Amino acid sequence: MFIKPFKIRSNNQLKETERKKLCDEVGQNFPSLKNEEIKNLLPKKESVSILKIITHNAEMGKIYCNAKVPLFFQLNSQSELFPTLFTLWHHPNLLYSYTIKSPIVSKLANGANLMLPGVVVDNFSNFHCYGKLKKGALVSIITDDNVAPIAIGLTARSSEDMYMSAGSGKCVDIVHVIGDYLYNIDKPLVRPKLGPPTLLRNESKIRSFNESTISIQRQIANDIDGVSVDIDNINIITNKNDETNIEAAVNDLKSNSLSNDLLNDNEKKELIYPLQKMDKLLEYCFFKACKVSLKKEDLPLITSTFFKNHIISACPTGSTVDVKKSSYKKLSVFLANMKAKGLIETSILKGVETLLSVKYDHPLIQNFIVMEESVSKESEMSNAPVISECFRVTAPVVPILFKFGYEKGDIIRRPEIRKCFTEYIKIENLQNGKLVKINPQLADVLRTKENQQYITIEDGINKFIGKMTHTHEITVAGNKILHSGKLEPIDITVVTRSHCKKVTLINNLETFGIKLEDFSKECQVIGASATITNVSGKKTPSVLVQGNQVLYVYKLLSEKYHINKNHIKGLEFAPKKKK
Repeated sequence: MFIKPFKIRSNNQLKETERKKLCDEVGQNFPSLKNEEIKNLLPKKESVSILKIITHNAEMGKIYCNAKVPLFFQLNSQSELFPTLFTLWHHPNLLYSYTIKSPIVSKLANGANLMLPGVVVDNFSNFHCYGKLKKGALVSIITDDNVAPIAIGLTARSSEDMYMSAGSGKCVDIVHVIGDYLYNIDKPLVRPKLGPPTLLRNESKIRSFNESTISIQRQIANDIDGVSVDIDNINIITNKNDETNIEAAVNDLKSNSLSNDLLNDNEKKELIYPLQKMDKLLEYCFFKACKVSLKKEDLPLITSTFFKNHIISACPTGSTVDVKKSSYKKLSVFLANMKAKGLIETSILKGVETLLSVKYDHPLIQNFIVMEESVSKESEMSNAPVISECFRVTAPVVPILFKFGYEKGDIIRRPEIRKCFTEYIKIENLQNGKLVKINPQLADVLRTKENQQYITIEDGINKFIGKMTHTHEITVAGNKILHSGKLEPIDITVVTRSHCKKVTLINNLETFGIKLEDFSKECQVIGASATITNVSGKKTPSVLVQGNQVLYVYKLLSEKYHINKNHIKGLEFAPKKKK
């Protein structure tokens, strides 16, 4: 399905209600997943995006990503929700698996489907050697040396038909395989080494052994009346069959004790390594903040503000610092450790911790070296908001745009609309020079008069666009913000406060992707205090600067943030030059 390139029509972030709906759908399709596991895959604090695509064979689909990593996808031909390989690497037992030899992986990666002769089967005499699956069941493909899946697909026939075919014919129609374009949609992750399938079988035997033992103990405890029984200390075997099964499981456990110990060690290392990695990142950001951004005049400072404005901003590009994912778990514990090393001084008053001082002459801070290169002017320019006009597909225009792969709610630009409209009139043979013949479908979309038979191409395109929702796309440092309707400009006003002092209020900065904290710091360069405040009648917070600073704010917006003057309002409040 994804062996050939596919086209991405839109890439939008899911709203909270849509994310909850997706979590419910994942829970319904994969009931073995617990709620905590689903929340880990689709966390609230991280952005989950949806990519609407068109495959090489003109089939439409959706891909759900977390941090640019595809987790699930859907195809219009299949109502089922498919997990990607990255999801199955975290939950390898989510689907029924067929085992193959490693050399067959290259053939599957080249577009071949899985045939029955390539499937590794333990016992051909067993009627259910290919499972108990129906035709079209979702399965994964693993190798005999690693249970991390390399492909997923749908069974080409039922398990009974596979058994009756004597090991010949097709087994699985591959949908997604390692190395395809879905796998390489972003920087692909490395396939983890989870061990051979036999280890999982031994674990299942051990698990069934424990469950059978507990059930036997509970049954004995229930049969004994009037006697206090410690269930955990009962070791009784009821019959010879149970004894044989348990002894076999114990023998398997002993024979693989060394490999199980190695697996446990590896699991511990996998758990420890992310903690150590986050600890190093947290310490690096702390030292960088102390050496680069935090000044003596900024102190004292509330520790939560120090973490938000300095430590997080010191994090290298492409990484995310999170105290909860470190061994410290809490910011107060981390700062206590830094205080014990003699790096800082803190105090707690009424439950609020404050950073009092930093020992800038400490050897750890003095000898610290910033690993990243300084930000160039080109990268600063890239953070300037780029505003582009686009339109949202509405119900009236869907009948025409649907033929070109667009759905209701998709975002489309004017050149693409023009291209679709001209292609439509060519396909329907409606063009007559610069005129367009109005057919019943166009008349219904454009709402033309009953007796009108022709319309110019430009008028037709303008009326067609007028039926869509006017939208603006604001791109800041690679992040896209969609704003429907009229784009309100940045509003600069001057008001008089107590004692006849004038202040400048700047509102609607966040619409253009400008952070209020950064902008208020920029305004403090001129020696005027700047704060963030809520103004009555305004939906969003405003930046308040002491004095009439309209000219400076306008210059800052136009030169540093590259905001067009058409999107700035209030220049008339600038102080007039004295004659």
